[in-house]
Amino acid sequence: MDILKTMKCLSPNAVAKRKTMRLNRYAGTIFAVLLAVALAAPAYAAENLQLVEQQIKAGLLYNFLKYTQWPAERERAGAPIKVCLFGGDPFDSHLQPMAGRTVNEHRIEIAVARSVAEITDCSLLFIPADQKANWPELQKALEGKSVLTVGDFQDFALSGGMIEFTRTANRIGVVINTEPMAAANLQVEDRLLKLASNVRAAPGRQ
Repeated sequence: MDILKTMKCLSPNAVAKRKTMRLNRYAGTIFAVLLAVALAAPAYAAENLQLVEQQIKAGLLYNFLKYTQWPAERERAGAPIKVCLFGGDPFDSHLQPMAGRTVNEHRIEIAVARSVAEITDCSLLFIPADQKANWPELQKALEGKSVLTVGDFQDFALSGGMIEFTRTANRIGVVINTEPMAAANLQVEDRLLKLASNVRAAPGRQ
């Protein structure tokens, strides 16, 4: 009864004011939900972008193997091609489906190298961005060895690396330095060079 009496005593303006307050609370709740969705969208998009980037780079690594020729002693019949990921697997296992496949009649092996001592028998060494500080030591250890080096950080090719991944406006690119390739007795097909946005040629190569 007290509630009914109170409602009867409310003026039309008071009733309208209460309705407005309820609508404002409702609108605030809806806004909070929409804001949460909006904030989550970029994170979801970034996650998808990273997944696509990993897949593109994995495909490019396969092409690097396909269009590179190692010296005869490294390409003996039946010998596997060993892809080493230094410091861990930045591809979040997206590279694993390549393991066991063949390229140019050689079986592909995927391994994680966690020390310099583990890289000498690699055919291809991938150095992710978080291992950039170790590149000078790795480079020194690979002198005179026929190991294709691929780096995922800026100026890798400029610092003596062979193949560098780049990203411009969410597009994956490749920079190739053929000078260290020639020094390592690695021969690359023109189809590999055509994948690159920039090629730093070895002396005597056009």
